[in-house]
Amino acid sequence: MRQPDYSAIIQILRGAVAFFFIGLTPIIPAMAFAAGHMGHMSIHDSSGLPGDFLLFPDVTGIVRYDQEPRKKLSNSEVIPAINVFYTADYQRFRFLGEWLVSTKTHNLERFQLGVHVGEDASLWLGRFHNPIGYWNMQFHHGAFLQTTISRPGIMAFETAGGVIPNHLTGFLWEGVRQFGEAGVYYTVGAGAGPQINKGLEAFNLIEPGGSHRPSASFRLGYQPVSYGIDEFGVSGAYNQIHSDELSVKNVNQFVASAYANKQIDSVRLLSEVVYVNNSLESPQGAKAYDDFLSAYGQVEWALHPRWTLVGRVEGTFGASNDPYLAMFPKFVEDRFLGGVRYQVNHNMALKLEASRDHLRDDHFGQVMFQWSAVFP
Repeated sequence: MRQPDYSAIIQILRGAVAFFFIGLTPIIPAMAFAAGHMGHMSIHDSSGLPGDFLLFPDVTGIVRYDQEPRKKLSNSEVIPAINVFYTADYQRFRFLGEWLVSTKTHNLERFQLGVHVGEDASLWLGRFHNPIGYWNMQFHHGAFLQTTISRPGIMAFETAGGVIPNHLTGFLWEGVRQFGEAGVYYTVGAGAGPQINKGLEAFNLIEPGGSHRPSASFRLGYQPVSYGIDEFGVSGAYNQIHSDELSVKNVNQFVASAYANKQIDSVRLLSEVVYVNNSLESPQGAKAYDDFLSAYGQVEWALHPRWTLVGRVEGTFGASNDPYLAMFPKFVEDRFLGGVRYQVNHNMALKLEASRDHLRDDHFGQVMFQWSAVFP
């Protein structure tokens, strides 16, 4: 077994420190530009800008070791990224936009135009997060918001090897109904889903193209006491996915999930089970069927207002010889993870994470370090 490349870890730490001190310089002109072009609206946040304008910069260092000889991932890499998030309400109308730029990808992740329907509901048009499960709706692309660096494999974004759609483009209806001190959240989405082109490829508003078929999904969540952190819920989806793979032409996919999020004093428990059923059609018209079950459990322990320990176990059942998962070599089928998050101040955090990951044809250890922040 090969040992971790400690020299690479040192380089990553040095890069993170350098980014911490000098990497924020380009953010100031960006904020000034935004302020100059949005000042005609009358709703302002504490920063003086209309609505809520937030920047989520981060830099992530990764070291992998003990990979299989046929490895497809580099031994080490440093990935800087910035996520620009903006939302505003004007009378009955709403807007939400999110743009992610990194050395790995650049996408207009969300672009939503909405209207308030009554006091507790909204109807949106545009590109939005698919309301599947808890993780995908609770955490967006701003790294500062997550306790961990990585997302569960089953909830990975399309560009990171995800196997279920994370983004839809169409209509989204969401709201909440209050029952005493409890609340029921509901979300329904329908629109153009992804296609398969060397992995899932969501509909791109900037560069539309490809063959994107209909998708529909829903999420129903229950918060039992005064809209607290506890939440339990279910979600489901139906996706028609066109494929550019030689052996698969179309996929009809059903997804169902159940999740639970529970806070007990300083310990938070988060778990989710996702069932996926696929019908695959070949170019010759032959059909194949498969299904698999993926689950994860995460424990977060707040030792101190600044320190949080975290552990997560992920597993996929029925993945062996699965023809659908065979098209996603980056999908993490199983993972054992442990980490720590240190809150530097109200808008900055450091994270360290170690895991043992199992992909379809590879096993390896991984150490990740991340600096993340939110401005203003």
